[in-house]
Amino acid sequence: AEAAIRDGRLSRLQLVRSLEFSTERPRMRCCQPPAARHCRRTATAALRPLLRSCTTKARLKASLNLPKTSFSLHAKVAETEPRLARQLAVDHYERQAAQRGGADAFVLHDGPPYANGDLHMGHFLNKALKDIINRAALLAGHRVHFRPGWDCHGLPIEMKAIQAGEAESLSPLALRARAAECAREAVAAQRESFVRWGVLGDWEAPYTTMAPEYEAAQLGVLQAMLRRGLLFRGERPVHWSPASRTALAEAELEYADRHVSTAAHVAFPLLEGPPAAAAAADFDPFDGGSALEGAAVVVWTTTPWTIPANQAVCVREDLTYAVVEASDVQPSQLPSEPALPAAAEVEERVRAQGEVVRAAKAALKEGRGSKAEVEAGVAALLRLKSELQSGKPELQPGDSPPNLNASPLPHGARLVVAASLVDALSEAVGTPLVVAATLPGAALIGRHCAHPLSARPVPVLHAEHVTDDAGTGLVHTAPGHGPEDFAVGVAHGLAAACPVDEKGCFTAATEEAAGFAGESVLDDGNEAVLTALREGGFLLAAARHEHRYPYDWRSKTPVIFRTTPQWFVRLGDLRGEALAALHAVEMRPPAGRARLEAFVRGRTEWCLSRQRSWGVPLPAFYHVETGEALLTEETVEHVASLVSTHGSDCWWRLSEAELLPPRMRHEAASWRKGGDTLDVWFDSGASWAAVLSPDRCPPADLYLEGSDQHRGWFQSSLLTYAGAGGGRGGGGGGAD
Repeated sequence: AEAAIRDGRLSRLQLVRSLEFSTERPRMRCCQPPAARHCRRTATAALRPLLRSCTTKARLKASLNLPKTSFSLHAKVAETEPRLARQLAVDHYERQAAQRGGADAFVLHDGPPYANGDLHMGHFLNKALKDIINRAALLAGHRVHFRPGWDCHGLPIEMKAIQAGEAESLSPLALRARAAECAREAVAAQRESFVRWGVLGDWEAPYTTMAPEYEAAQLGVLQAMLRRGLLFRGERPVHWSPASRTALAEAELEYADRHVSTAAHVAFPLLEGPPAAAAAADFDPFDGGSALEGAAVVVWTTTPWTIPANQAVCVREDLTYAVVEASDVQPSQLPSEPALPAAAEVEERVRAQGEVVRAAKAALKEGRGSKAEVEAGVAALLRLKSELQSGKPELQPGDSPPNLNASPLPHGARLVVAASLVDALSEAVGTPLVVAATLPGAALIGRHCAHPLSARPVPVLHAEHVTDDAGTGLVHTAPGHGPEDFAVGVAHGLAAACPVDEKGCFTAATEEAAGFAGESVLDDGNEAVLTALREGGFLLAAARHEHRYPYDWRSKTPVIFRTTPQWFVRLGDLRGEALAALHAVEMRPPAGRARLEAFVRGRTEWCLSRQRSWGVPLPAFYHVETGEALLTEETVEHVASLVSTHGSDCWWRLSEAELLPPRMRHEAASWRKGGDTLDVWFDSGASWAAVLSPDRCPPADLYLEGSDQHRGWFQSSLLTYAGAGGGRGGGGGGAD
């Protein structure tokens, strides 16, 4: 038997089985002779050592004919899951890229998530959907191209980098170094989580908007738009965030539907003078002419703080206006003060606001929130606590007391208001008003009013945006604080006065604002203007008004319109190209097309400049004496070459002589470099030029993001693509 085993003719298992069979006790032992039983006992005793050697556990295990596998008997999740996740996310991607080099590529362009804070369910939904699509493309035989990216510039990262009390002392380079480190840490943490989720992608070479090669490509898009004459510098009213101290684009706003402002009715006394010559033929002096003597036009505004910047009062020439008289000597009575909330209700609001503050602090600690959110929450909590202690409602920033004493209306006082709004004005001022005469709006055009804060003459002008749907039918016009007002100012040569600084505080830029210098227009300054109007006898009514109002989507604080010199993209001619480029794009769901087209059609300009340090520099130079701006293809190309080598820090590190093109270095003493950065939506919107292949048309097969990106990344990608010439079949590429 041993010889047979050595020769391979017999296995030990077969031997064991044969021996076990041969040593079984027979059922009928009486049939076997004694000699046979003796021989069997002798053989069994002789073979027992061999049997023991063949039946050890190890030898029995080795004799089993089972498949060999390295799969562990135990899960060992802590060790196994990261390894398997990396195989799914990284190894599979690299393998398919190598093995399917000649296959048709499927390109899903990743919209860069913001490099700030931890991942949440929104990130998971986004990447899970993209992973499903990419793996389906793999099953269809494609070679998948999916390069993940991160948006690394912008205010939230900059605010996170600034520690309490250090904002003013940090140099731009020191701040940028801190912000870059914050972004790198966030990218590393988020990348690790994405890989752990097993999301297929090129995780070994992701793109970031702060990489030098990306920034240089972005400046290349700016150069292409400059070549087409789409960029210009001008003073325009732009959304301005006093909390962030920077201009904001429409995509950086969110609207609060229940914002509370102080709505004020303000009188502008008419100065003596004949009606406009153009309207004389249609004006009956016996009807309305004599009635205008000693009258005052009434405007209604939800931003009383803009009165110091007033330059005109606008009417509509085809509306009918009424001259009304106060019928008694009682002063105007505003609506009675609402009942104070019960203490229990205030306590509940304090408790709820405390929860809000705790959540904001936790979010800030985790890197998901901002310091401004915490400060705003704490301020609201302190106001509620003060209300609880005093028993009186505390005012919100920008509010005025509902019982603020207005100026008394003497008997016979004459006011001018749209004829359809006489009853509304009577209710607002709390005084019965009697119509003395009516006249067309054209009869008012050409007259002048006295500014209520200085008696400076301001003209009465026609404007198409004036309606009698609300207010008084006469519009207070401050070209420095609104786009419609600015358009009127341009048409009539009015000054775009803006006596407000970057902090949202009054300056002495106008005579009327000098007395409020240093006060916040959204807080004490607004109340101070109302007080001055009341003391001058021009405040007819003031009450709280709830309406929709824009907020800074980062700091969650109200914004204002402020006129400052900014760089813009002229979208008038570009809109048609952008919309034409959408014809070749399939939108799912189809309603998304109408949404995106509506956003594009609704824009006339794109404010590109931001007054921040953490971002891609807007490479403009300004003459030290005249302030003339210098931004040409040549200067942008030279700066882009430096950025591709040294990174965008070179704009702050190098001198003007090094940043200017070689042929202009001898003029370096006459120029200073600007401090603005590019809008972060321009950063991410230029990703098609920095990440995708310019030789492929379209450069991507799919953009997949949430519907909020119709006003964000989808729109900025489309506009930069069309602006660089892609919409005309030029360089660059497209986005599907």
